[in-house]
Parts: sequence; C-alpha cells; structure tokens
Amino acid sequence: MRILVFCDEDLSIAAGGARQVLEFSKALSLRSHTIRIVAPQPAHGHQLAQEFASLSFRPVSAWRVAGLRPFSFLIASWNVLRQELPAWRPDVLLWFDSPGQMAPLLALSNHACASVLFVNGLPEEEVQGIWRLPFVRWVLRAALKTAARRVQAVVSICREIVTQMQDAWSIPPERCHVIRNGVDGDRFHPQSHEAARKVLELPAKGPYIGFVGGFFPWHGLETLIEAVPFVREKVPSATFLLVGEGQTRQALQQLVQQQGLTDIVRFVGRADWEQVPTWIAACDVCVVLHRQTRSYPGDSMKLWEYLSCGRPVVTTVGPGYGETVEAIGCGLAAEPDDAQDLARQLLRLLEDPDERMKMGELGRMAVIQTHTWRARAQELEHVCSAAIAATRRTA
Repeated sequence: MRILVFCDEDLSIAAGGARQVLEFSKALSLRSHTIRIVAPQPAHGHQLAQEFASLSFRPVSAWRVAGLRPFSFLIASWNVLRQELPAWRPDVLLWFDSPGQMAPLLALSNHACASVLFVNGLPEEEVQGIWRLPFVRWVLRAALKTAARRVQAVVSICREIVTQMQDAWSIPPERCHVIRNGVDGDRFHPQSHEAARKVLELPAKGPYIGFVGGFFPWHGLETLIEAVPFVREKVPSATFLLVGEGQTRQALQQLVQQQGLTDIVRFVGRADWEQVPTWIAACDVCVVLHRQTRSYPGDSMKLWEYLSCGRPVVTTVGPGYGETVEAIGCGLAAEPDDAQDLARQLLRLLEDPDERMKMGELGRMAVIQTHTWRARAQELEHVCSAAIAATRRTA
C-alpha cells in the first residue's frame, strides 16, 4: 500500500504523539508499505531521530506564533495535501487527528482516496486556554463529527473514545476499531541497574523509583509526591526520579519544596530520545498513574516501555492501567489518588527483589509476544486494507 500520513505534531520532539506517528510509520514501512508523512517543519536546529531518517517526509511551514500557528498550519497543510494527493496517488490517507485540523477533510473533497482517522482524544476534553471557550469547543467537536462520519474507518487507542463516538454520532460499529499503543522491543530492552546507573552517573546504591514521560494533570504525579514520605520512612535510601517535562512540572516542584523532599525527589528534565530506555533501566520500580481528569483513560505508551525494559510497574486501579498490569502479572495497582495505598504497593515491591524480577520477566514476555509496534502496525494494516476495499465498492 501507498500510505500518506498526516499529523499536526512536530516530529523532531520526543513527545508521545510524535512518537506514535513515527513508530506506526516505521513499522508499516517495515511491512513493505510505502509511507510519506505530511507534518510541520521541525523547529530551527531540530531534526528527526536517526532511526526515522529513512522515512519520506514532506514538511509544512507554519508560523510559530501562539494562537496563529494552528490556523497557518491548517491553510499550509491543505495546500500541501492538494498537491500530494494527485501527484503521489496514495491508496489510503492515514490521518492522526488534532483538534481543528481539517485540512485532510477539505483536500479529500476532490479525491476518491480511502481515509482512516486515528483519534487519541476528544477535543472538548483535551484543549487548553482560549480553545476551551464553549463556542470554540463546539466548533472542534462538530469538525471531528463531520470527519468521523466521512472517513471509511475510525481508530482509537481506547475503547471508551470509540464508544462515545459511536453513541453520539451513530457511526457504524464495523467502521470503529481499537488499536492500542506499542513499543519497540529492540530499543526498549532489559539492562542491568548497575550498567544504566553508571552511564547516567547515578549513585550505584538504590533503590530508585521512576516516572519517565510527560507531566500532565491526568498522570496524577501529585499523588506520587505525597507518597514519598511514607516510602522514605521505611526505605530511607530510596530516590524518586521524575524524567520529563510538561505543564504540571512547576507545580510539582513547588510541592516537593514545600514538603521538604528535594533530597529524595529529583527532576531530571527531558531525556534525549536515545537515553529514555537507560533511565527506565536505572529504576527498580516504575510508576504510571492515572487521574480521572477525562472521561476516558487513554493508553499510556510509557507503560509498554517500562514492561519492555523488564521493570515491574505500580499503577492505578482501573481500565487501561491496573487491569492490564494485573492481567499480565507484571506489577501492582493502587487506589486512585490514594498516596498511602500507593506507598504500600511501592514498598511491597521494594522489599521483595525476587517478585520484582519475576514481574519484570512476565512484562517483557507479554510485550514481545503481542504489544510491539510491529504487531500494532499489522492491526492498522488490516484497517487500511478494509478502508480501501470500502472505497472501491462505493466507487
């Protein structure tokens, strides 16, 4: 298949959305499909990670001015798609949705090309700032509704998003699919604690509890910080590593300072793409929490990365997180927003190295068997093939 991929992510930044687009594109290309990506021009001085450099990329120039950037990208990407669709003649357009970015819908009005819409979140729950004005959110939702009804298939990372779209917009169930995130099992592989800590120049003595990812409200990192004193009481040598950036970092740092935890909680900042597996490997236990700030849990990419690195996980009870971890047997689940229960689960693992090793092995085994990007790409390939067949039947 010739697959034209559209997204609104700066692919030179190692953020979750960008990585999802690149990993799917790379995995599809390894399955002998021809991929071309239409995405924003990377910021000056930035470039794609070397492992994705072989992908065909059509950059779109957009103004990098707050408030104007979405509109400039909409117009510029519409113009690029109008050129790419007749010139490149893809079999299917794989559209990773961003709120308000309707360029594919406009460009497809003159082309009989199959299209698959990948939705990671609903706009009225994802947008921030001025975009949260009621009228703006109504427009964004109406645009997504129109797109979802016109494409041949809708894909999401979690069942809850698909169900909401089906119920609200009467989308036929056979056109809706759930494809969860995955992981590159070759890049995220088990390493020894000692080797990883030596590379990162960390003290060899642990234990280390780690979070590696974006700092956003739905990750509930406040609960992790509130659990730190309970853990320190039992394991004074423990260190908490918070690796990443995001909108809640400043508030989290203030909370750490207020509670006098600066000696045990370390904010590492954004890690280089190549060093993410090493930071995970340095940890004895990894944490991925979920706070109910949205009506759907999503599907945390970091969970699969932790498991692929052979690290046990403490997460939050519920769909997409605790249910997954408990089904695999690769970690423990704590009650939502309960710092004491979170501390209890962390201590259970810190005090039992044999159990940690066993859980790490089970997690790695589960990931390699069914949760790699290659497996996810095969699922997406089937959806794209069905979309092409549906388009041909209509024609």
